[in-house]
Amino acid sequence: MSTLLFLHDADVLPGTIGALGLLADDLHVAVPRHPGFGTPLDDTAQDWDSVADLAQHYLSDPVTDPPHGPLHLAGAGFGGWIALEMAVRAPHLFTTLTLVSPYGVKLSGPTEPDFADILLLDPTEIVELGWAEPTACHDLRMPGYPPGLTDDDYERAFADRAALSRYAWKPFLHDPRLRRWLHLITMPTLVIAGTHDRLVPPRHSAALADLLPSARFVELPHAGHYPYLERPHAFHREVRSFLIGEAQ
Repeated sequence: MSTLLFLHDADVLPGTIGALGLLADDLHVAVPRHPGFGTPLDDTAQDWDSVADLAQHYLSDPVTDPPHGPLHLAGAGFGGWIALEMAVRAPHLFTTLTLVSPYGVKLSGPTEPDFADILLLDPTEIVELGWAEPTACHDLRMPGYPPGLTDDDYERAFADRAALSRYAWKPFLHDPRLRRWLHLITMPTLVIAGTHDRLVPPRHSAALADLLPSARFVELPHAGHYPYLERPHAFHREVRSFLIGEAQ
C-alpha cells in the first residue's frame, strides 16, 4: 500500500481530520505532530529554530522510509513549507508532492507581504480570513478559540503558537534561500488552494506552481485556507485521483 506523509498546518487539531480520513481508505496516511507541538521530542526541539530543522528531522525519521510501496509527501500551510524544504533536499524519496496553500516561498518584493500575519491576528480574524464560510469552522485550536477550551487545551494552544513563532518568525513565514532550489522538485506535484483563502492568496499558490517543473495548480471553489476541512469530499476527489494516477 502507498503511504501518504501529510505535514500539518498551524492551529489544526491532530490526527486524520477532514479529507485525510477519506484518503485513509486507500492509503496509509501518516500525520505526525511536529516536534514542539505536543510530542515526546518537544524538549529536544527547544533548540530548533528553523523549518530546516523540521525538514531534517523528518528526513531522518523512519516515517520517510516505509517498508514498501510509493511514498507520497504532502503538506498544508506551515506543513507545506516543511514539505518544500524536504522535497528540495531529497527529491528521490518521494513519488509525488501535494501542497495546500503553502507558506515558505516569498514571491513579492521585500516590503510587500505574501501572507497574512497569522501570529498577530486574533483567532476570529484567522477564521474570517481562512474560511469561505467562517461559521462552519471546525478542527482548529488557537489561544482563545474555540470558546470553552479546557485549561490543558488552552495551554497546548499557547505552546503550539510559541513553537510556530520559534520556527517561522524571522524571516517571517519563508526561507529566503528556498526559491533558488525549487527547480530540484521534479516529481509530479499538485498545488491546491481554496478560492476564498485570504491567509495565503490563491494567486501566490498559482505562481509557486509555475516555478515547479512538474506542477499542476487546482483552485477549489467555496473553500478557504483549509480545503481538506471545509470541502473534504472535493479535496479527496482531487488528491486521490492525483495520487493513484501518479503511483501507477
